[in-house]
Amino acid sequence: MSNVPIASPPAWAACPKCATQAPCYEPARSKYFGCLNCRTFFHCDLTAPTSKARIIKGFRKAPLTGPSLPLGITGALGSYYCRVTGYQVRTEQSDRTAEWYEYQLRPAEPLLGDAPADAPLQLVEYQGHWLLVRRALRHPTVVGPQSVQDNEWTDSTTGNSYRMWHRYQPVIRDAQGEFDWNIIEDERLKVQELVCPPYLLTGEKSPDRQPDWYLAQYLEPDQVATAFGLNANTMPNRLGTGAAQPNPHDTAPFWRLFGVAALLLSLLAGWLAINRPSTSTTETFTVPDTPAAPSAAASLSTASPTIDSLGRAVVPTAGAAATPSAPAAASTGYSQMLVSKTIVLTHPAALDITFTAPNLTNHWLEITASLVNEETGRGYEVTRALEYYEGVDDGESWSEGNHSVGALISSLPPGRYHLNLYPSPEAGMGDTTLVMELEQHADFFSNFLIILVLMSAVPLWHWMRHHSFESGRWENSDFAPSSS
Repeated sequence: MSNVPIASPPAWAACPKCATQAPCYEPARSKYFGCLNCRTFFHCDLTAPTSKARIIKGFRKAPLTGPSLPLGITGALGSYYCRVTGYQVRTEQSDRTAEWYEYQLRPAEPLLGDAPADAPLQLVEYQGHWLLVRRALRHPTVVGPQSVQDNEWTDSTTGNSYRMWHRYQPVIRDAQGEFDWNIIEDERLKVQELVCPPYLLTGEKSPDRQPDWYLAQYLEPDQVATAFGLNANTMPNRLGTGAAQPNPHDTAPFWRLFGVAALLLSLLAGWLAINRPSTSTTETFTVPDTPAAPSAAASLSTASPTIDSLGRAVVPTAGAAATPSAPAAASTGYSQMLVSKTIVLTHPAALDITFTAPNLTNHWLEITASLVNEETGRGYEVTRALEYYEGVDDGESWSEGNHSVGALISSLPPGRYHLNLYPSPEAGMGDTTLVMELEQHADFFSNFLIILVLMSAVPLWHWMRHHSFESGRWENSDFAPSSS
C-alpha cells in the first residue's frame, strides 16, 4: 500500500454515457477523460460549466489488466513530487499482440511557472520493465519525413551512441483518468525508438509537424515501488529483456582483471624460466660408421633392441646369435643403438636435451631419441638432424650448419627413464663423437597454460551471458545488429 494517502480531486467530470464521475486534479489543463466504468473516452471542459461533455471514442476490447499504479497516487521521482493522473493501454497497428501501459504524471504540488524541461512526464511499463519519460534536451535533426540517418545517432555532449530499435504507429486500447491532450490523435503518429541502455530516445512524428523527442530512462521495479510507497511484490513480474535494460553481465572488468593476471603470470613464468632449479648430466658416445660388418659383433650393433619387462632396450651380448631382424636393422642406416644412463625424475618435469658432435665436418648426422619410462614402458620420441659444412671459396672461408641441436620433452611424470639413441650418420664419415647433455627442470609451461585457461573461464562465461542478454534485447527488433 502507498505510504501517502490519495488525496481527493478538486473536481469531477461526469461521463456523458454512464454519468460516472471521473477524477480531475487539474481542471484548468485537463480536457480529456477516460471513464473508469464504461470505458468511454470523452471531452469535458470543467472551466466552462455550460459546455456539454462529448464522446470521442468507446473502447471495445476489455483490457488484459488494470493499472499497477492507482490513479491519484503520489510519489517522489528524483527531486520532483508527482501524481499519477491518467492511465492508458497502447499497442501497435502492425502487431497488436503486445500491450504496454503509460501513466501520465503531473506535479503533485503547484509549480511557479511552467514545468521544468526535465520534469517527469510519464511512466511506461511493458512486461514488468519500467521507463521514466522526460523531454529530450538533445536529439537527432530530422528534416521532413526522413528518419534518423543510418539508424544511429551519437549525443556529442554525453558521448552516448543510440541505435535504432523500433518503428511503429500506436493504437490506443484503453484509458482511465484525466489527460491534457487528446490521446486518440496519437494514433496518427509515426514513432521511432533508439536505444542506448539505460536510455531510450523516442521521436514522435505527426503528419503536419516536426517530431517531438522524449528521453526515457530505465528504472528497476523496486525503484518504482519505493518512489510511490508500494510493496515491491505488487509490481508486475519482469519478462525477458527490456529494450533499455542495462546489461548486468558487464565483461570489461573481468577481461581487465584477466589481462592483468595473465601479465603477472607471464612475468612469473619468465622469472621461473630464468631462475628455475635444474639438474644437468652429460654423456659421451661414439657413433661408428655404417654399415657394420654382418658378424656376431655386428649383430650386436645392428639388431633391433629387445625391450625387457621394465621397458628398457637391451643390447645382445657378444657372441649371441643374430636375431632374424638383424639384416633389416642393418638396412635402416642406424649404425648402433646407444643407451643412456638411468634418469630419475622426482617430480613432474621437462627434459631439455642437447646433442653435440664437436668433430662433425662436411657431413650430417640424424639422431632419433626415444625416452622410455622404465616403470610403465611409455615412450616419448624425437628426431633431430646435425650438419656442419665449411670450406674456402675464392679465398674466403665459409661455414653453415651447427655442431649442436636441442630438443625438449615436457610434461613428464615422475619416474625412472632412459634414452635409446638411434644415430644415422652419413656414409663414409667415420667414427663420430656424440655428446649428449640432459637438463631436467620443473615443468611450469603446461601448468601455465592450465592456469591461463582456467582464468579465462570466468570472463568467457560472463561474455556468453552478456551476449545472451543482448540477443534477448534485440530479438523483437527489426534493427538487430549482426552480432546479436
